[in-house]
Amino acid sequence: MLDEKWFIEETAAQALVEILNNKYGKNYKIFDHTDRPDIIIENQIDGTRLGVEVTHLFYDSDEARYVFGRSNERHNPPAPEYLEGYVRRLNALLQQKSEKAKGYNHDYPLALLIRVVSPLFHMCNFKVYRPEIIVPPSDFQYIWLLFYDFVERRWTLLKQLR
Repeated sequence: MLDEKWFIEETAAQALVEILNNKYGKNYKIFDHTDRPDIIIENQIDGTRLGVEVTHLFYDSDEARYVFGRSNERHNPPAPEYLEGYVRRLNALLQQKSEKAKGYNHDYPLALLIRVVSPLFHMCNFKVYRPEIIVPPSDFQYIWLLFYDFVERRWTLLKQLR
C-alpha cells in the first residue's frame, strides 16, 4: 500500500531525475525507495548510485497543513517582509538533515533534495537571500533546492547549494 509520504518523496525524486537527465545529460532512474536515504537513483550507463534524502521547505506547520490540504481554515501567509523566516527555516532544515545523515549506512554518495513547496518563497527570493543561507558540513555531497516553474507548470528549477 502506498502512503502519502511515499508518494511525495517519489514525485520529488522523479522531478530530480528528469532534471538531471534532461538538463545535465545524465541517465538516471529511480532504483529503490527506502528509508535513510529515501530514494536511491542509479545511472543506467555505469551503474553508479546516488542516495537522495527528500525534504520540504515551508514557513511553518500551518503553511504545510494548508499546502497539503490538511486544513480547512484559510491560511494567512506571512507578509513578504517575513521572507527572512524562510531562510531561517531553511538553515534549520539544513542543520537538522546534516545531523541526521551522520547515521546513514551507504555505499554511494548522498544528496539532499529540498523541495520548496511554499508559494511565497521562490527562485527570485533564493537569489536575493543566498548569502544568508548556511550550509553546514555534512555527508551530503550534493544539496539541491527544487522550485516549481510557474511558466512550465512543473518542478523544473534546480539550484545547487553544494
